[in-house]
Amino acid sequence: MYPRLSRVWVTLVAVAILGGAPAGGAAVDPQNPPQGRFSDDWMEIHLSGKKVGYAHSSMTRDGDLIHSSTTTEMHLGRVDQPVKLKIVENAVETLAGRPRSFETVQDLSIQKLSMKGTFKDDSVTIVSTQFGMSRTEDYKVPADALLKSWGSFRESLLRGFKPGTEYTLSIYEPGLRLDAPVSALTKVGNWEEFEHHGKTMRGQRVTAVMTTPMGAMELISWVDQDGTPIKAKVPAPGIGDLEMVITDQATALAEFVPPELFMTTVVKAKRSLNPKGTRRVVYRVSSKNGDAALGDIPDTGMQTVSEQTATSALVTVTRLRREPPAGASPAASIHPSPATAPRELAEYLEGNLMMNTADPELAELARKAGGGEKNLYILGDKLRRFVSEYVTTKSLNIGFATASEVCRTREGDCSEHGVLLAALGRLNGLPSRVAVGLAYVPLFGKQDDIFGYHLWTQFLIDGRWVDFDAALGESDCSPTRIAFAVSSLKSSGIADLSLPLLSKIGAIDIDIVDVEPLPSSDAARSEK
Repeated sequence: MYPRLSRVWVTLVAVAILGGAPAGGAAVDPQNPPQGRFSDDWMEIHLSGKKVGYAHSSMTRDGDLIHSSTTTEMHLGRVDQPVKLKIVENAVETLAGRPRSFETVQDLSIQKLSMKGTFKDDSVTIVSTQFGMSRTEDYKVPADALLKSWGSFRESLLRGFKPGTEYTLSIYEPGLRLDAPVSALTKVGNWEEFEHHGKTMRGQRVTAVMTTPMGAMELISWVDQDGTPIKAKVPAPGIGDLEMVITDQATALAEFVPPELFMTTVVKAKRSLNPKGTRRVVYRVSSKNGDAALGDIPDTGMQTVSEQTATSALVTVTRLRREPPAGASPAASIHPSPATAPRELAEYLEGNLMMNTADPELAELARKAGGGEKNLYILGDKLRRFVSEYVTTKSLNIGFATASEVCRTREGDCSEHGVLLAALGRLNGLPSRVAVGLAYVPLFGKQDDIFGYHLWTQFLIDGRWVDFDAALGESDCSPTRIAFAVSSLKSSGIADLSLPLLSKIGAIDIDIVDVEPLPSSDAARSEK
């Protein structure tokens, strides 16, 4: 069991940071900001009461264009393995707030990943680059979509800060979603006081709820009389709020104290489970206080959801047999390329930002791993076993590496295992997707009997999604897991995929309603 929330945290921080403080303390005219640098902000970032990083943002007018730049750096602890995470973002917009281009460099693993976007009319062309290889994708973007930098800041100034003001903005944020903007419902509240470093600060509360297909995220900020954000917060029930507070450069860059992240992002199991000896488990997932919405927990090949309400669901997870059902044709779903596959399967076979199927080294690895196998159940098992052995360094300090990176470094945790396995499946004609959720661990760190964040792979075999877990070494996957979201990774940002879990992991209970043991004959088979 390996955690995967660190990258999401730094992405959410980057999303939360909006346009900053006017140079010299003067208010910014949203219609005509001054030439040169008119905004320069430093913020310190706190998680669970500890300082974990900083953010520096600035805005500069050059003629009729606004150039925005933000650097976010965080240090997080993960079971005695601190992780350094950094994102550098640049954007170019018109005076009217229309996006022209953006560039993001993510230093969250071993090899930096850069993404450049160019807007034209109602579309954006995104070029992602890693290992000297580039991938280009085009997406439709509504003409009224704004970036979270100058465009959003300008709009907030134009709308004003009268208490009770409410409006919705369309925000294009590639860290949350690539193929479309997200909706941000903004509400202006009253003036409030708060303490920071022994000082009483005062700001007007502004709440924005960003909605994506996979969940909603609330961002709270406090602004001064000129609309400048002086504090921002991402609520995280049960984990500890992520907070950013305006400060000076020296304070922002002062020593960080990485908190232990993983052990605060688990759900305690109320009884022990035997992953290898269990056929079926029925779980009751519920909100602790009745105020945390669960969202839509998906049905999968081994998971069925019933009795679902906004705050509770009954989830039944049953181990699937690896053998094909009677009368099935195990080779029927092999697809030589996305072009030959049915349209509804194309996104599960084609390459994307995380799985560059045009990478020759990755393609060669897939050929070696698959060995020409055509039986889908045998192929899935063969690929899973290959990845389990191929990733030789089981490391927690990788941010979220692409399949190309894992192919070369052979290092990572559950996410790296899962993404590499999905990529190898696609390159062997086997439709794949990833699942994120909670998996049971008898003992990890200093806690026993917990459910922790996990990512694994699903292959489409004989019309159903079958789970394969390279990190835990399971082809006959144990039902001691709950999937909260699934994705082809075609257009989902990492934060977007993880939001359903991130927003509720500290605010849910998991009751084990019923456990059906695995018959001894099947238990022996699952060990093979």
